[in-house]
Amino acid sequence: PVTPFGLLGAVLLSILLVGAAGLLIQSHGSVLIPSIGGLFLVAIAAFFVWHEWRHLDPVSQLRFFGRRSFAAANGAVALSNLAMYSTMLAVPILLSRQNDWTSAETGMVLMALMATSMVFAPLGGFLADRWGRRRPAVGGLLLLTLGLLPLALAGGGVELPTLVGSLSVAGIGLGLAWAGIQTSAVEAVEPRQAGAASGIYSTSRYLGSIVGSSVLISLLKDGEDGFAAVFFMVTAAAFLSALVSLGLKDRPGHREEVHETAGREDWRRA
Repeated sequence: PVTPFGLLGAVLLSILLVGAAGLLIQSHGSVLIPSIGGLFLVAIAAFFVWHEWRHLDPVSQLRFFGRRSFAAANGAVALSNLAMYSTMLAVPILLSRQNDWTSAETGMVLMALMATSMVFAPLGGFLADRWGRRRPAVGGLLLLTLGLLPLALAGGGVELPTLVGSLSVAGIGLGLAWAGIQTSAVEAVEPRQAGAASGIYSTSRYLGSIVGSSVLISLLKDGEDGFAAVFFMVTAAAFLSALVSLGLKDRPGHREEVHETAGREDWRRA
């Protein structure tokens, strides 16, 4: 039977994401400050969970998070995206304040991060197929942490060669980790649920970038000390993503493979 689209769930999720970003900005990056807005968001979150749990075809399949590999994949991508996007936003501001660089020159520096991640992404996929999902993901995220660590130590006084080298290493780490993380998220559910799993995974990615960019705005108000705080935050997030990715499974376990086979047969019958 065809179930109606969960419009209320979609509206509630949008309110949560926008509201959380606004709250982080207004609270100067501290989510521990009690406020009426914070209590309102908690109430909305509780109602969202209750509604999604009861809906036959929810916008967000929260039950998926009961599967270790799926929860680990979403946590890892949220934290690694927090690190990546916060870095991509902080570096242009840093360069413009230090050397008054043009947008084109700043873009070339950022290419050290994005170009290496794209070049090494196919290798990450190959390693995930050959060695399993966990090892390339954990190794790549540890490499991301190692690449960002010099920025955390140098703060706003980082030199250009160190910056480019750090971004290059971080990009390599991201490229190696991406395939294993995303594949683990999809493999944790039945094939017919892959679309819902991918949607949640994408939301986790955006949630990480929203939180990172919102906190970034508050931290950079402190001038040079703000950059040290931002780079410490992204390094800590990268390291946490590596720890979380330890929960990934190398490949679907026997029980999951049985579910996958049954799911394929159901799909073929349909």
